[in-house]
Amino acid sequence: MNKIFTAEHAAPVGMKKDFTAEHAEHAETKTLFVFASTNKFPSVCSVCSVAKILVPLLYLLLLPSVVLFPACSPSKPPADTMVVLVEAPVGDIDPSTAITAYGLKISRLIHEPLVSLDTADGKPRLELLERIERIDDRTVILHLKPGVRFSDGSPLTARDVVATFRVIRQGSLSPFASKWKDLIELVADSDLRVRMRFSALRPTLVSDLDIGIVKLSPGAAPWRNTRIGAGPFVLEGRTTDRIRLVRNPFYYKGVPPVRRVVFQTVEEENVRALLMSSGHADMAQNNISPILLPALAHLPLMRGPSWTLTYLGFNAQVPQLADPRVRRALAMAVDRGRLIQARFRGTAQLADSIMPPQHWAHAPGLPQLPYDPAAAANLLDEAGWPADPSSGVRFELEYKTSSNPFRVAIAKVIAEGWGRIGVRVRVRSLEWGVFFADIKKRQFQVMSLQMPEIGVPDVMVDFFHSGNIPSAARPEGVNRWGYADAGVDDLLDRTRLTSDAAERQDLFARVQEKLMRDLPIFPLWFEENLVFLSTRVREYNLLPNARWSSLSGVVLRR
Repeated sequence: MNKIFTAEHAAPVGMKKDFTAEHAEHAETKTLFVFASTNKFPSVCSVCSVAKILVPLLYLLLLPSVVLFPACSPSKPPADTMVVLVEAPVGDIDPSTAITAYGLKISRLIHEPLVSLDTADGKPRLELLERIERIDDRTVILHLKPGVRFSDGSPLTARDVVATFRVIRQGSLSPFASKWKDLIELVADSDLRVRMRFSALRPTLVSDLDIGIVKLSPGAAPWRNTRIGAGPFVLEGRTTDRIRLVRNPFYYKGVPPVRRVVFQTVEEENVRALLMSSGHADMAQNNISPILLPALAHLPLMRGPSWTLTYLGFNAQVPQLADPRVRRALAMAVDRGRLIQARFRGTAQLADSIMPPQHWAHAPGLPQLPYDPAAAANLLDEAGWPADPSSGVRFELEYKTSSNPFRVAIAKVIAEGWGRIGVRVRVRSLEWGVFFADIKKRQFQVMSLQMPEIGVPDVMVDFFHSGNIPSAARPEGVNRWGYADAGVDDLLDRTRLTSDAAERQDLFARVQEKLMRDLPIFPLWFEENLVFLSTRVREYNLLPNARWSSLSGVVLRR
């Protein structure tokens, strides 16, 4: 359940940011360590004026950003317009080609999906679909809701659904084409019925239908900015750093209360904080460090659970890490509770699995791995890694992380804990591109990353099936820890052979239990979603996947 906190309730924390799909496992941003002498700013007419009333330290830090604004700063948003700040370019917003996190989020506001995963527990919810009829193990009929219209007033029909899928399946155009290579028949049986036939059972079909539908004739050229959708908003226009949406007067769930939503790209965190503080923007989600909370204490802060997992990855083919007892020892030497309190001020949740605790596929009753350095040292002895009598060192490891200062600081704390049980660690921080290239090539011993938006449990197939260990024949494999277990492979294979939800849930629970024994990765924590809002925003619902579908219900107080 979402909670709204002010400065009295929340404390500073290093933050993650939204990320692109191509950087799908990287969710890190700069942490700005700034302190203000006051908890409030008076109402002022310009961003420049805001900067000038900050204490000298804050002013000096913000000065390079402030000069970006002329003497007459941007006007505050009109009463019927909501301004949302993003820290990175949005990119393409075509649902068939969008790959950035922001592009996908905005695309879903324009193009209503057949099915949505914007739920508290990750269970799919039908949107454009009234029901899904299973004819046999490989054939389904999608029944569309009647009366749905596109933003131009024309009806949404089965032919639009077929056309959307055909564009997606054109491999040269869409990065999602391979996802539908098993779709062998796609037919509009009537205005509201789509028949789909697959080459084999597709147990993930319902969640896979989280696809925005566009008004498009078969064979039409790919769209870039103006394709018509049936979502709550319509694209009004865009520039390099701004996208303007207006409400869809034909939206089948009801016309949104907010007339216009503007997404403004502002790369500097300093400037985002100033725009929020001065009332020139209405929302900044996961892109302002809560260390700035004292300077933004007059703004509401919304907190909610997140599906973004922070974890340690162990390369199981490194001799020191091949034994599960060694990996367990390292995990038990990480004082996660202390890290969460000291670095996150309590705004993170201990992980006991790869799956978020609120998710339907989370295995119940998994024990938390305790912080117990004495037991960790005993495990290393049992595994054949005694401490050297003179140096006390058992073995050495290299720990790779990104160059983000906040993540480097966490890595150093973890390394210090390992040093106390006799494991000498070299922390090596790398620029993101170099770091992730090394990870993909399995050129690491230990690393830490974030796994974003864990919406479906089938991610475990990709990450832990031995068939997905990267190799010359399969360079795209993402089992980068080299984990291979015949029992886990069998359980994961069986999840692909049934559509029964209860059976799949049980199979995935058994996989999670085995993973927490073997620890190819060590799930550390789930950092909370944090959203700064202007005082005029009402009825925003923060989702675990951090998507923006609830913008359609936002009310702006006048």
